[in-house]
Amino acid sequence: MGIADELKTKRAEIGERIEAIRKEIAEMERQQAALDAVIAIYEPDYAASAPRSRRSGRKANPNGALAEVFNGIDRRSFVLRKLREAGRPITTSDCAVALAKEVGLPSDDARLGQIGNKVSQVLDPF
Repeated sequence: MGIADELKTKRAEIGERIEAIRKEIAEMERQQAALDAVIAIYEPDYAASAPRSRRSGRKANPNGALAEVFNGIDRRSFVLRKLREAGRPITTSDCAVALAKEVGLPSDDARLGQIGNKVSQVLDPF
């Protein structure tokens, strides 16, 4: 096995680890959101503190409502994974619903259209 092959193998291992960490983060965020919902039942005035952003010095994103949805999500990897899992062509709407489900949003979330638009942007280069 040559050096390039070893490097490719290592790169693939790192990619798999990154994907596993992203899934773990998404699951932890779902659990955290569930805890926030339960806490709010006992303390109606409870407001979960937003996690500190690494981009705090930058201007606010005008699509802030979507920024929290896509936080930690690699859209391209997500779409490609969903297409592979489906094994057939699926719509951007199907991808948007799947993404919403993965991040813990209800399937009738008002932002699904916007999420679908962002998913569609990922497919434009193809």
